[in-house]
Amino acid sequence: MLNKIANLAIPIIMLLIVVYGKYKKVDIYEAFVVGAVDGLKTAWNILPYIIGIFLAIGIFKSGRGIEMLEFIFAPVANLLNIPKELIGLIMMKPISGSGALGMYSELVQRVSVDSLLEKMGATIVGASETVFYTMAIYYGSQKIKKTRHTLICAMLSHFAGVIASVYICYLLFG
Repeated sequence: MLNKIANLAIPIIMLLIVVYGKYKKVDIYEAFVVGAVDGLKTAWNILPYIIGIFLAIGIFKSGRGIEMLEFIFAPVANLLNIPKELIGLIMMKPISGSGALGMYSELVQRVSVDSLLEKMGATIVGASETVFYTMAIYYGSQKIKKTRHTLICAMLSHFAGVIASVYICYLLFG
């Protein structure tokens, strides 16, 4: 029953949009075309930012940047009782969601499913944002150059989410 409702949800929503548009006397097709053109313009404007962030991620990963960060931040992680196996994931998540999922997948293969480390990794992936990617997309599309306050606050919230994830997992599963 729930599956049938889920399959009908999108067609019903589309029908409601058309009926509401007709009720408000809006040329629905014209509004769709104008919106699509605006969407394509936005996509074109942010494309260099997307390419730049993915290029930087590729260079960072292939240049052993993650291993260097793990070495640098191991004492801090040790002090905060964060397992060193999570450092790469913690550092990758603000840069790339897909990169973080790849690192999480590697973590699962190393430590096994349903382990404390796997649960911590999964919680970190779910409790934090791809800060740099999101800022590149949104600020790039609006041509905003001064991002320092946003970046500081976003990174603080990322690390708060990481610390909360680790300690909640210790409390619930440790």
